[in-house]
Amino acid sequence: MSKWFILIFLVIILVSLTTYPVYSTETSNHVIIIEVTGSIDYGIVELVKEGIERAEAVNGILVMVLDTPGGLLDAAMDIVSAIRTSNVPVVGYVYPPGRGAWSAGTLILLATHVAAMAPGTIIGSLQPIQYNPATGEYELVNESKIINPVLELTSSLASDRGRNVTVAREFVLKNLNLEARKALKYGVIEYVASSLDELLEKINGHVVKLDNGREVTIITSGAIVEHYRGSIRANIIHFFSDPLINGLLATLGILILLFGLLSGHYIITPIGIALLILSLIGAGFSANLGSIALIMIGAIALGIELVTPGFGVLGFTGIVLIALGIALMPLFAPGWLISPEYQKAIFWTGVSFATVMGVITAFIVYKVIQARRKPPTLKLDLIGLVGKAIEEIGPNKEGFIKLMGEYWRARSDEEIKPGDHVLVVAKDGPILIVKKTEKPLTKKLS
Repeated sequence: MSKWFILIFLVIILVSLTTYPVYSTETSNHVIIIEVTGSIDYGIVELVKEGIERAEAVNGILVMVLDTPGGLLDAAMDIVSAIRTSNVPVVGYVYPPGRGAWSAGTLILLATHVAAMAPGTIIGSLQPIQYNPATGEYELVNESKIINPVLELTSSLASDRGRNVTVAREFVLKNLNLEARKALKYGVIEYVASSLDELLEKINGHVVKLDNGREVTIITSGAIVEHYRGSIRANIIHFFSDPLINGLLATLGILILLFGLLSGHYIITPIGIALLILSLIGAGFSANLGSIALIMIGAIALGIELVTPGFGVLGFTGIVLIALGIALMPLFAPGWLISPEYQKAIFWTGVSFATVMGVITAFIVYKVIQARRKPPTLKLDLIGLVGKAIEEIGPNKEGFIKLMGEYWRARSDEEIKPGDHVLVVAKDGPILIVKKTEKPLTKKLS
């Protein structure tokens, strides 16, 4: 009975330490801002999901600052799905002036609950393309199996958000492009704002209907603005999602793996496998499973290094892979039920512990490398030490003695029997000159 009481008590404490977001008909005045720049890839997907979770934790709004030429269709559709399932309003803002949100960027903008653009920005060109990163060439995709789903998704988003469905379809069918004021005129966006401050002022009091059916009034008066840069995990995925880096990793991984298997140098195969896993993570493979695989491969690499001479590339690779695997694990994602204050405390505690352990490990590794690289040395100052004869030794006969736990070759001007104690009186190269002594000595003779 006491065990059940303790268990219930622990559950109550755990629940009391956690915080649950409370949603109402109005948002708080918290504004989370993320910057979606460059190509749309799976790292951007992670950034958007984390931004939404951060906004949900404070019952605020998420503002996505869009400056992108487009990107992966699958990644863009994942972002659309994340916006549709959001419990807080998501605002899309194309900024700065002179830039744009084309292709996948336009699709994401259409998915947001409130769409805005800065003067001089452009959206459009939503027809899918096939891009070759090696040559830089692209060709338009006209396959109905690809075009029709994109067209239907675009129409659905425009309809659900109360925007111009006809213009949204022309983004796909005719690669239509619109400047900010025309986009506002044709009912594709809700606001034109020259700055973030102006945007927040204009959307204050705007009522949006979320996809879950709940109507929410956006409150930005006296806004508490937080610029969210994304976790290490999101930034790593974004880095490896770059088409050039992704292709290079896949090529190197395959070449190293083939070389290791065909040449018999099996110890380098973990490096090839790890590069392929990093390439797969950049291409959309589960980062959670990838992180576990990287940690396991890193541990194997370190294990191989321990049983082979030297501390070289394999050992360093193992450490790097374990670090990458840990960084890719979603241990401190914004969606945790633990409050942000507890998250920060746990995070910095972990960082401090990892830093100390890293310094200690680095010191140990340094000493191991130093010891391995140090050439073997002989103790030359052996005169005056006492050992024990193992073999017969005489004027014309060399034999072994045991001195300080080591075996040395010795000779003498007198006959010495096995078991006799001998005193080292001189040294001729590697040969010790000894004489018989009656009493074992523990110190050098003065």
